[in-house]
Amino acid sequence: MRATLLFAILFLSSITHAEFFKGPMSSAMGGTGRAGINSSEGAFLNPAVIPLIKNYEFIGFFRDGDIGQGQHRQGWALGVVDNSEDVFFPGAAHYGRIRDTGRSPAGINGEIWHVAGAFLYKDILSFGASAYRVQYKSKGDRAYTQWNGSLGVVALVNDLISVAYVYDNVARPGSATPVALREDPKHSLGFFGRVGDLMSFRADLTREMEFNPDGRLTYMAGVETKTSDWFMFRLGYRLDDLRQQRVATAGLGFNGPRLKVDYAIEKNLEGTSGALHSVDLRIPF
Repeated sequence: MRATLLFAILFLSSITHAEFFKGPMSSAMGGTGRAGINSSEGAFLNPAVIPLIKNYEFIGFFRDGDIGQGQHRQGWALGVVDNSEDVFFPGAAHYGRIRDTGRSPAGINGEIWHVAGAFLYKDILSFGASAYRVQYKSKGDRAYTQWNGSLGVVALVNDLISVAYVYDNVARPGSATPVALREDPKHSLGFFGRVGDLMSFRADLTREMEFNPDGRLTYMAGVETKTSDWFMFRLGYRLDDLRQQRVATAGLGFNGPRLKVDYAIEKNLEGTSGALHSVDLRIPF
């Protein structure tokens, strides 16, 4: 048992987090957004943010690049979020495909189905839940299917500040699923603060519950500022104490009346020459 635990810790320390999915807005701000992000990608981070999204839209994601030595990521997803006045429970749904190298010798292909819903109580507390089915398969190997979900809450302190808690992957994956492909339980805290209409700040803290005997944390921070009525600039930083990784992030956003586009770049500062790029296209209904 001790040998298995030691192997798992060493293996996980050599790869990036086997994260579920993340869009360019969060990516540009260090991976933050659990206490509020105005896009359906927020449902991946915390289903409770859905009632805070001010519009309902169709969205497409794409990402490609290297986030570590020998760790290439590529993926796309389509989604929709509905928070119109006629909807009692705001919700979001996504479908995506991913391909990652570095998580198995032959690389893995993944398929994601994701749904989420939430309820806003008296404009003070938002409660959300999500469910997903993810299937990973590497060349010449069997497919590994996981059913899981997340629970989240956002507390709206006032018009400028909100805080959040998320319990990701509430169902433990089966032991037959390889360690590198598992979506294990994780606890997260999030903070959002806004300075007028010009700038906002986000800070998130996560702790993985498996193969983390020392309780090491991942620290994330990001800032978003409006450069004009239609353009946003974003910066962020992520420190993963478990894997000893430092990642700098940046991005741009175009917030047009009928078309919205976001771009992000993530750069691992631990000696790798590559970078991970992601982009989305959002069309409000």
